[in-house]
Amino acid sequence: MGDFLTDLSIYIIRSVIVIAGTWLVTNFIGKKSIAQLTPYEIAILFILSNVGAQPLVSIDTFKTAFGMVILGISIILISKVSLSKMFYGMNAEPAIVISNGQIDRQQLKKNRMSIYSLLSMLRVQGYFKVEDVEYAILEPSGDLSVLPKVDARPVTPEDLNLKPEQDALSYAVIIDGDIKEHALASVQQTKEWLINELMAQYKTASKDVLYAEADSQGNLFANIKKSGA
Repeated sequence: MGDFLTDLSIYIIRSVIVIAGTWLVTNFIGKKSIAQLTPYEIAILFILSNVGAQPLVSIDTFKTAFGMVILGISIILISKVSLSKMFYGMNAEPAIVISNGQIDRQQLKKNRMSIYSLLSMLRVQGYFKVEDVEYAILEPSGDLSVLPKVDARPVTPEDLNLKPEQDALSYAVIIDGDIKEHALASVQQTKEWLINELMAQYKTASKDVLYAEADSQGNLFANIKKSGA
């Protein structure tokens, strides 16, 4: 029983080290989604995941940690080198898949995209007719950028000669009953203001609020917790 508990403790410690080490290394990459990673970075991440799991099946934790550091440095270097002009041609470029309202079949084939996939991505963007699209560009991230035809785009205030006021940036001031005082400071409001507004608008206290956001113009929006939640 003693040996089992010892082995279990060692395994737990190794697991914590793996998770912490992998988290640290991946944070060096920066705020990138998988779609924004270059092929070189994705390849190293696959290797990193395999190396990171080694302490769970091997007793040589030091070599694994050293390998993860080397891979982390490699990712940083590759990210910097890939920004140089000599590597521009090796990175994916945007592809115009709809031009002047016409689907470019050659570009679809080149990017291994079916018409069904294109139509699906257009619908996600809010366009249910190809005839409403002037240009559609497949971005390197895999997203689709759409420029609609003039008569198909949404009406803007400028079209109606209106000059609406610019919206203020909202901050989450309450999350699950917890007041975020730094967020209140960002919108130039106080805790007392928040408590008073909650009572005036929602007849509730902060502890009963699931989520609330406010802006510097004094606007407040809140979601109240449901009974029993």
